Amino acid sequence: MIPPRLIEKLQYYSHASESSAGKRVGTKLLRLHLAEVGLSLKNIAAQAPSGDLQNLSSLAYLIGATHDFGKYTTFFQQYLFNGATDGTGRHHHGLLSALFAAYAAEKIGMDSTACSYASLAAYFVVLHHHGDLRALESDTILPSLLRDPDFMSVDAPWRTRLKTLDVQIKDIAQNLPYIEQEYHELMPAIGADAIDISLFLQKWRDVFAGISQSAYRLLNREQDETRQKLFITTLFLYSSLIDSDKKDAAGVVKTKRKSIPADLVDRYREENDKIDIHAKEGMNGLRNEIYLNAVTNISNISLDDHVLTLTAPTGTGKTLTSLSCALKLRQRLQTDSFLPRIIYALPYTSIIDQNYGVIRDILKQLPDFHKDEGVYLVKHHHLSDLQYRMDDEDRPISESLMLVESWESEIVVTTFVQLLHTIIGFKNRFLKKYHNIAGSIIILDEVQNIPIEYWPLVRNMFHLLTRYLGCYIIFSTATKPLIFEEKETTALLEDTPRYFAGLNRVNLIPDLEPVSLDEFFYRFASWYDSSKSYLLVFNTIKTSVEFFGKLKKDKKFNAVIKKKEVIYLSTGIVPAERVERIKTINRLLKEEKRKVIIVSTQLVEAGIDIDVDIVFRDIGPIDSIIQVAGRCNRGMGRDRGQVHVFHLTDGEDGYAKYVYGPTHYATALKLINGNSVEESRFFDLIHCYFDAVRGNINRDISEDIWKAVNHFRFHLRLNLPKSISDFRLIRDKHGYIDVFIEVDGKARKELQDFKRGVIGEKDPLKRQENYLAARNKFKKYVISVPEHLTHGLSHLSERLLYLKNEQIDVYYALDTGFRRIEPGSFIF
Repeated sequence: MIPPRLIEKLQYYSHASESSAGKRVGTKLLRLHLAEVGLSLKNIAAQAPSGDLQNLSSLAYLIGATHDFGKYTTFFQQYLFNGATDGTGRHHHGLLSALFAAYAAEKIGMDSTACSYASLAAYFVVLHHHGDLRALESDTILPSLLRDPDFMSVDAPWRTRLKTLDVQIKDIAQNLPYIEQEYHELMPAIGADAIDISLFLQKWRDVFAGISQSAYRLLNREQDETRQKLFITTLFLYSSLIDSDKKDAAGVVKTKRKSIPADLVDRYREENDKIDIHAKEGMNGLRNEIYLNAVTNISNISLDDHVLTLTAPTGTGKTLTSLSCALKLRQRLQTDSFLPRIIYALPYTSIIDQNYGVIRDILKQLPDFHKDEGVYLVKHHHLSDLQYRMDDEDRPISESLMLVESWESEIVVTTFVQLLHTIIGFKNRFLKKYHNIAGSIIILDEVQNIPIEYWPLVRNMFHLLTRYLGCYIIFSTATKPLIFEEKETTALLEDTPRYFAGLNRVNLIPDLEPVSLDEFFYRFASWYDSSKSYLLVFNTIKTSVEFFGKLKKDKKFNAVIKKKEVIYLSTGIVPAERVERIKTINRLLKEEKRKVIIVSTQLVEAGIDIDVDIVFRDIGPIDSIIQVAGRCNRGMGRDRGQVHVFHLTDGEDGYAKYVYGPTHYATALKLINGNSVEESRFFDLIHCYFDAVRGNINRDISEDIWKAVNHFRFHLRLNLPKSISDFRLIRDKHGYIDVFIEVDGKARKELQDFKRGVIGEKDPLKRQENYLAARNKFKKYVISVPEHLTHGLSHLSERLLYLKNEQIDVYYALDTGFRRIEPGSFIF
């Protein structure tokens, strides 16, 4: 037995900070940190949607209780208080902790009671809890190579790690009684006996050999189903650990789950003066019919049906309908221990604010919403403000960041990037919210915007989410892409084509004779009617800017130019200005009933709520054309809207071919190269299009990444074979660089604050906090531009430039954004 005074003599800490006197002091006892993280993981598993996940609660606790075992070395404790290292890496604790976690899981029998390969999962999760996930095959060693006491047959990086591990093991042995006493206090939480740490110190090579053998057996002999289930289990445990670890270390206050009435959207519709819930005819009548049918069906579908579709024409209120369905489904799924979150994912940041605003208005009906807004609703994307309100208080920036990024809210409004790079992800910062996706109801708005070559992969990953995490998927779209087969989904609206067949808001009018930009401009000028509002959508920023320039020079358009009724939109304009222009468009069209000309790129295609009389759209994918048609005669006015599809070329090929590739380009030309198409035929047209392109897509990237999923190949330093890290929802723009544009006084203030609080701050902790506080406002003035156009700009950092206000006229046009010609070509 260990004398009490000896136990009290040694104190092990997990974290430390600098006191006001400049001295490093311990802020968290290691034993308490391990216990709290373990209990957090145990609670996460216990509140999961399925029995399989709930059965992980003891394993989850054990992972939390062992994840920092390596911090018991004197090397780490000295590093914690001195801050300096001897260059040997002996203070690192990941590998030692991972091996101990696997040993503990095996000794307590987790491989049979929690899940097969529990020891291997514990090892992999703990090994990477301070970084991104790597490849399981590179995290193990041939057992025969571990027999050599000097590890001479192992490659150099592993040899260094193993020799360091050998020294750490001997160091742990020197203080073994104290460490064993701490674990004696940790194990009763799962009804387990004390772990024999001394045996681990003697047999650690055998432990590592066993892990390597398990990994080989898993990757080479197991069925796909076993690997896929373990893949989901591993990500769930990894996410639970990294999120709990960070929050415990930072002292983040735990959130309390909130109930939301299932009829909240019903009440909102009844009390909103702008919604006529009694209408039987027209667009309002159609919206009511769609809403009532969908919410009735969601109350009666089998809970075995996890993939649902809500396919309806644009402008028919899918945001309200899908949210109401999700709330009603959530009530059906709720149990004493489980309450699903709702994740509303959209393709673009530019349309999130609109949907978020609608959902926020609905939730404002709740009496405590203003006090606990963050607990009810968060908006998460790279430009969103870091705000989290709880208990009538705005939480500090660093705490808000953790709560927002881990999706600690009942309803999360986010982007496809955030969602898909989590479920098909390897990065620590994305995966810390993965456990909160378990059992969630995921609304995917306009899912056709996912690149078609990823459809097979996305389908497979959603199948895993529904099967092993208990998720429900609602596809809310006007174009019903064929990601899933018809037999794999359940429609919330019966006889969907009927809703399209009854509409006659627009005609699609193809005129696909190839034209130059000059030819197209002259045609448009001859057709222009000042009593109509127009939207013109181009495939490239360059052609849209050139067309806008021609409008400004032509005398026919002088009147609308002077009245500021010609508005330009593209990603070449800073985000802050884009938001203001969309507000201006809606004010002019809806409130002042003025006729405008909007010149844009594809930015306006999905979700932006504008309504014009006539649309011109350069040829592109049919789903994109149908989406932009939804901005025409949206409210079913007296005159039928016109959507003209033209075919703009550079003299050799259509711009659409350069942007979308030959398959989409050729298929679109073939399907609409003929007579006009009424809106009633849109549903059939889009079905034909998706059916045609699906048969021609290159499935290689989806198949390669799916193989990586089945082999736990998250990331390889060398890019062969393909790994999960090769998934890119947004293709990298090679040759592009970010530029801050000092476009006005507000931008100047953000730049000054950024220079002072981030670049000029010496204290790393304050610099990080200042960056988090400034990041979102700062990025509202940042755009990505071709690097060859930026000669002469100043550097804020290696990959971030800034354009001074006095240089604006040279590089940036206030009406059309960053200039697409070389600065040296200007004549003064």
